[in-house]
Amino acid sequence: MLAKANRKELRLAAKLYKEQIAKEKRVAREEAKVVQEEAKAKKAAERAATIEAQNTKKAAQTSQLGKRRASRPPPSAPKLQKRHRVSRGVAALPEAAQAALPKVNSRGRTINVPHKFR
Repeated sequence: MLAKANRKELRLAAKLYKEQIAKEKRVAREEAKVVQEEAKAKKAAERAATIEAQNTKKAAQTSQLGKRRASRPPPSAPKLQKRHRVSRGVAALPEAAQAALPKVNSRGRTINVPHKFR
């Protein structure tokens, strides 16, 4: 009889102990959740602030552009200088024909020179 009562007391004590540990774990989880939510809110606020700063920077840049780019004339490229060419009358002279020897590379083969360089 005494052992039965002792077992009942032990069972009750174990139950109370389990409930106490469960309660402590629950409180710890809730505190951790609050800390996480605060950190998350802080991070979101920082992100929103950086995005807002970027947007204001972009707005300042676009207002500084002034006129539309399409209304301005496109930038003109520098004109290329024309190459000096030999006139046909000069090339037909016999002295010029004798002076033009065939171009030869280091191995002795003749090189076909383009007309604009003749």
